[in-house]
Amino acid sequence: MTSCSLLPGHFRFCIALLIFLLVVPCCLAADTANISDSVDRATSAVAERDWDGVLVATGEGLAVEPGNVSLLCMEGYALRKLGRYPEAAAVVSEAIALDPKPVRYANRGYAYVAMGNSSAALADAEAALLLDPADATSWGVKAMALAGMDDLAGAESAVDRALALAPESVHLWHVRGEVLLAAGNATGAAAALNRSLTLDPDYSLPWPDMPDAREDLAAAMQAATFPAAAPFGGLVAVAGLLAIGAWSLRRR
Repeated sequence: MTSCSLLPGHFRFCIALLIFLLVVPCCLAADTANISDSVDRATSAVAERDWDGVLVATGEGLAVEPGNVSLLCMEGYALRKLGRYPEAAAVVSEAIALDPKPVRYANRGYAYVAMGNSSAALADAEAALLLDPADATSWGVKAMALAGMDDLAGAESAVDRALALAPESVHLWHVRGEVLLAAGNATGAAAALNRSLTLDPDYSLPWPDMPDAREDLAAAMQAATFPAAAPFGGLVAVAGLLAIGAWSLRRR
């Protein structure tokens, strides 16, 4: 057999192959390390509610690996928290196309609720629940979508299913309070909203334009005091969900 060292052309090929075998794995390892670092930084930024920091970290990681589902999901989550709802839905749609999971449908569903697209939010909730009927978050998205479609009985049933699965969820008690307020049950709404505030008065709202539990509790207390004004005011609270900027319950 002819040795590489005996033929200049073969020798150059062997050297090139050796360089390739040495350099490429190092580059791949560096890329993997960069992706891992981006995921870690984005995860830490999410925990700190530093949404701009999340976008910086995910942007750097996605520049190296555009199809990284974890980074796409965190980017979409941060965009929603910043009120950039169409962008959030678009980014999470990429993640769903690559790897559909209930949490991703719920993530996009929240963006649709925030945009007032209740039918799309309901479709996402249903898709998530087909994959995992015990996903409490998706039941919560379904409740908000149904409330936005004025199906308050369905919304109450959905949020009760959610709370049966996650009885200590601050957000789900908040949603239950909004649904009951919209239905004209000011006493029940106040109880649910007080429960949410007791669990965590400063929980991170799924989108920035959603009235917080304190605002909704004030509306419930007013509704209990002035019952004639309750049903319309309560319905607006849930569909802040639909056109929050035009109605009285948007008090930000």
